Amino acid sequence: MITEAEVVEKVRTLIGEMSPLGAREARSEQRLIEDLGYDSVSFLELALALESEFELFTIDEEQAASLVTVGDIETLMTQLAAPAA
Repeated sequence: MITEAEVVEKVRTLIGEMSPLGAREARSEQRLIEDLGYDSVSFLELALALESEFELFTIDEEQAASLVTVGDIETLMTQLAAPAA
């Protein structure tokens, strides 16, 4: 079973490693576009990597549109990947 802390750590690592500005440490408050250099193509690549990492079906377009910060992705992945209590 994966814990919430493990989900958050995996999300931050993946986002940081895939940043178009070069590998870096990702923090919850960072904005994907303004702070980490993501654009539509790199965001799509990130979504595919997250789906693969957490063995998810496609991330819903509506959900993806609301993702602005690393913390937003942490929250979504925790909801989708962490086991229900």
